[in-house]
Amino acid sequence: MKRLSIVFMLAYTTLAGAGTGDPRQFGAHWARVSDRAEIELLVDELRALSLGHGDERMIRKHAAPVVSLQSLLTTAKQDRSAVAALPTVEVRGRVAVYRSAAGEELTFEKAYSTWRFTGGEISSSPPSPGTSGGLLAGTPAGTTFISTPISSDHGINRLDRSTTRSMLNRSLMSTTGKTASYYLVRYTNAAPFVRATYIQFVLDKEWNRILYGNLNHWIKSYSNVQGPSSIATDAAGHVYVGETGNSRISVFQIQGEEAKASLIPLYTINGVEEPADLAHSDNGTPLDATDDLLYIADPSNGKILKYALSSSGATLIAAFDGFDSPTGVLVGRWNGASSGFLYVIDKVGKRLRLFEDRGSELSVIREITGTYDQYFQSMKADHFGNVFLVDNMNSQVVKYTADLEFLDRDDSGQAFTSPGYLDIPFGRIEIEGEEPQWAGFDQLFAAERWGETSGAQRRRLGIGLKNVGFSADADVSSIRSLFTLTDFGSLAIHVYDASNNLVRTIEPVWMISGDKEISWDRRDSHGRAVPPGTYRFEIEAQSAYRDEPATSRNQFYLPMYYWQNCGAKNDDGMLVQGNPVVWGSGPAQTANEHATSVQYVFAGLKPDGTYKVAVEYVSADGVKRLQDLTAGGTILHSAMPVTGNAFQTGYLEVPANAYNDGKLTLSVNRRGEGTAIVSQIWLKETGAGFSVQQLDGTLPTSYSLGQNYPNPFNPSTVIRYAIPLDGVVSLKVYDITGREVATLVNEAKAAGTYEATFDIAAATHGRGLASGVYLYRVQVGQFSEAKKMILLK
Repeated sequence: MKRLSIVFMLAYTTLAGAGTGDPRQFGAHWARVSDRAEIELLVDELRALSLGHGDERMIRKHAAPVVSLQSLLTTAKQDRSAVAALPTVEVRGRVAVYRSAAGEELTFEKAYSTWRFTGGEISSSPPSPGTSGGLLAGTPAGTTFISTPISSDHGINRLDRSTTRSMLNRSLMSTTGKTASYYLVRYTNAAPFVRATYIQFVLDKEWNRILYGNLNHWIKSYSNVQGPSSIATDAAGHVYVGETGNSRISVFQIQGEEAKASLIPLYTINGVEEPADLAHSDNGTPLDATDDLLYIADPSNGKILKYALSSSGATLIAAFDGFDSPTGVLVGRWNGASSGFLYVIDKVGKRLRLFEDRGSELSVIREITGTYDQYFQSMKADHFGNVFLVDNMNSQVVKYTADLEFLDRDDSGQAFTSPGYLDIPFGRIEIEGEEPQWAGFDQLFAAERWGETSGAQRRRLGIGLKNVGFSADADVSSIRSLFTLTDFGSLAIHVYDASNNLVRTIEPVWMISGDKEISWDRRDSHGRAVPPGTYRFEIEAQSAYRDEPATSRNQFYLPMYYWQNCGAKNDDGMLVQGNPVVWGSGPAQTANEHATSVQYVFAGLKPDGTYKVAVEYVSADGVKRLQDLTAGGTILHSAMPVTGNAFQTGYLEVPANAYNDGKLTLSVNRRGEGTAIVSQIWLKETGAGFSVQQLDGTLPTSYSLGQNYPNPFNPSTVIRYAIPLDGVVSLKVYDITGREVATLVNEAKAAGTYEATFDIAAATHGRGLASGVYLYRVQVGQFSEAKKMILLK
């Protein structure tokens, strides 16, 4: 019996190692978010609404009754300017205040175990900057679905009929049916420290029984059911089983813990002709069973039935019609608790709809219609309300946000074979000295068609960054990163320079799953912008389940961009002559002034680069002035009048001879009465576009030249090299006598790893080369290395 239970529960548990012991030791982790994290997630969802992502009804359940939907809509449409500062969250008992640097002040109250929005003005994100060169692809990171063995100890990746025959000499079951689980773990300060009960339930419709058991300990069956077709569990240890053979729902209580657990019949819900699927709702209070609900999909009558539950019976409170053979029903979630939203599969598996349950009616929020080659068979929601949908015909599990925006599909490498049903376990977590928790685990169990090579597989729920892209505004003063976050997580950005020094951090903030956008301003809070050069940009996503982050690493060259609100109180290291004049708060109401000439000196310009400058003039006292602008002594514009009305020149070309030594002096010169004065100044590098290089890892730490591949070669080969710092790279090919044959690279390169292709026809303009030994040499600054390669015709 023990060997049978080992094999069976290796297949049907999503927690590889329940029983007595900490499930985390066996690869299973539950979601844990702090009060601050949950509030940040709420703010992100409300802000997504303000940007038009999602339906306003999706946040109705996140607002306290005192907040009207109309007030949410009104405040959600307001805009704000870009802010880089981290928001603050002050939690005092069951009340919290969220404050952002943009001036938002939002209030929240904790109802039961969930925070709800009670007031304030939700602002949208700042407008996206105009792009420079379009959207550039970045590096995806992380994995949404991670293949996990059914048992690594036994070498079982997938449990199937052939496995059970070889280990047990029996088929184990007739068919794989719907599955559910119950979990309870207690952590104490005294031995045995951890006490866990995990029970997995599987329906076997053909043999009319409920199989249930615990890994490594025991397995039992309950046979007094007819045509078991659906199953659900709750935090109180109730098990709800739909029986098509008896047109009823049988309700059981789990009695006892660990190996002593058994199913005790409580009552039945009669008169349900075909209970094809069940969904339990805790009504937002998962550890309080007094307000629970049960939804039943009845395809025979085309209805979704809604029952209020009690310890001794159930009362029908609504029968929603308008469905075409509904076969799947699911209650949404938010941070573990039921959200009040309902998902229904109908039209013979061709339609999935999301509803808001408004008590006596269902309001449609979103609909997904399957194509001719799709069949929606079942679905489950995780701790955060993401929806996992089985597409049986394509043998896929697809992940959506709570409002049914596509996130990802299972491409973990271990293909499914006719997947049917899913289970994502939840459990009651009791830690001594803390309030009990109700949480979902990072495990997904998929039941396939029971056959010789199919039956059951597991996936770990990971976090991924997909569709990563970057764009910049026209001056490359702000970098916009866009990506799809495949799970709720904590997002942080780290920026490193070419010497691997950390130059900027955007502190972690929690975000919901979906399409995201984060902008990075090159200027810090003091107005200082990072200088031109190559930077590594890392987006780090931290899951609520586990500690290891998913990190997208990319690097790009940032051309010089300088903007100064002249006269403002921030660091202006480029000003060498001039004094501040302030008569207001706006950029056109501050200036730098000098009796003869306001001067700025810029260093680090590239002698072979191209640059443009623009200035804004305004007279602080309204007195008319006459002045010009020079670059290294060259006049960029002739003397022009300056009045009390601000005037911008537009960008002017800076002559190359003004910075041939890498330094540029810009002077605003008095050419008449009064003083020289300038209100704003811009300097930007042109001709050096913003581009993104994907990185598989960190920047190289040393220079290297790899062996060409293939070798021998004909007619082309690839040469790989790495440079840890920016530099001018020369990569040339020579014959055995030392005669130069081809120049493959001769240009400035950012730190990174590169590949160059040596194609004989292209390098020799079609003349070709003789078979033999050739040399290729890379040189970057003081580094030089050569290797041999063989051309074999």
